[in-house]
Amino acid sequence: MRKITLALFAILLTAGATFAQADKLILEANRKAMTEAKKKADEAVMKKDSLKSKTWLTRGEAYLEIAISNDSVIMKTEPTANYKAMANFKKALALDAASPAKKYLSFVVGKDGKPEPEGQKMYSAFLNGGILKYQAKDFPGAVKDLKMAMEVSPKDTLAANYTGVIGQLAKDDASAKYGFEKYIELGGKDATVIYALAQVYKNENNEEKALAIIEKGIALNPTNKDLKAEKINMLLGFKKIDAAIKEMEASVNAGSKNTQEVLNLGILYDNKVQEMEKEAKGYRDQLSKGNVDGLNKKIQAQKDKISAYDEEIKRLSDKAKKDPKTAAASKKQIGEVSQMRDEANGTLTNLNAEQAKQTATATNTADVSKKLADLQVKQDEARANAVKYYKKALEMEPDNYDVNYNMGVMSFNEAVEIKKKVDAMDMNTYKTEGKAVEEKSTAKFKEALPFFEKAYSLKKEDDIKSSLRSLYQILKMEDKLKALGE
Repeated sequence: MRKITLALFAILLTAGATFAQADKLILEANRKAMTEAKKKADEAVMKKDSLKSKTWLTRGEAYLEIAISNDSVIMKTEPTANYKAMANFKKALALDAASPAKKYLSFVVGKDGKPEPEGQKMYSAFLNGGILKYQAKDFPGAVKDLKMAMEVSPKDTLAANYTGVIGQLAKDDASAKYGFEKYIELGGKDATVIYALAQVYKNENNEEKALAIIEKGIALNPTNKDLKAEKINMLLGFKKIDAAIKEMEASVNAGSKNTQEVLNLGILYDNKVQEMEKEAKGYRDQLSKGNVDGLNKKIQAQKDKISAYDEEIKRLSDKAKKDPKTAAASKKQIGEVSQMRDEANGTLTNLNAEQAKQTATATNTADVSKKLADLQVKQDEARANAVKYYKKALEMEPDNYDVNYNMGVMSFNEAVEIKKKVDAMDMNTYKTEGKAVEEKSTAKFKEALPFFEKAYSLKKEDDIKSSLRSLYQILKMEDKLKALGE
């Protein structure tokens, strides 16, 4: 969804003069009248009339006329005329609760359905002030004026919307949230506004609020694809992969014809496979470290080696005593064997320490094995779903590069994992199991081949070319390797 913007706009009071069309003399007369009215009102509050509510009301009206005049010349002389008008009206009301100033402080619609002019003027003074500041790139000032417009007309969605948008531009998230939330609270349904508010919460990493706003937006705009797509993006960003999968599966199973959506669902399951592989490796490492029998065999082998060294040292010592002529050579050999025995003792010490550590941390082999087995079931299920949705996407669009490439990568990676098992085998295990595992690995490499070849036919990119080169080498396909230009 594109970023929210404002199409401005100048919602100026309809009663105001359009100065581009006004006679210059009338323009000057209006300026003079407003200036004199303000001067007279300023002087009045400095006299004994300052205790009269009407004095402050009149002064507020004088400043308000300047604020809504749309005359840049006189407005520059009083850039805060709207705030001064508001302050004077509040002062008048404080002196007399029944003062007509009250009408200026809130936007009221009369029985005839039309706004009462006093409140409309005050509202316009702040709304237009915010617009002018926005156009002058004074975003903080614009937000301040717009918030005042919201105060005068608390049920107005326009000022609330603008407060949110310009609040974002001012990097004032608090104001952006205040404006956007008020807009929605008042019944605003614009999907772009809802999206923008959700982004503010997303940037704050407030998962609960961001998702709640997006869901509300979807409820208000059930056909909006951008909001639905953003919800999935948020779920992924917040590491809620299972929730994202659930959302996408509901759409795909409802008959979505969007190839990219089906492909993305396959990718999500593929990512789950990779994530679970990290966890599975951790379990395998635990089992490897918890291989008590293997460690005991190493310790015993080391003890046997040390015993053999001891016997050799004894034999050489006896020989030196019996044959003085070779005593020097025997003693030299004794020194060399003693050094080897010391090294073997050092290795045995390390093995014993490892055994002690293993005993202290006591890996529950049975428990870890069960966890690994359960995880592998889930991993196989996720892999099957990834293949299922990749194939579905392929049926919808056989020449889709990404689908073919991902299918190839998935089979290739499986083949590599299987090949690792062969590489880790000792000679005896390899003799009994190695060939069968190698054949399984080769079958997976062959499974990847047509997908990579198809992808390369669609896009001659270096990544896919590199993968094809590796495959041709593994499968000993010299002719194809040569045709690839290698």
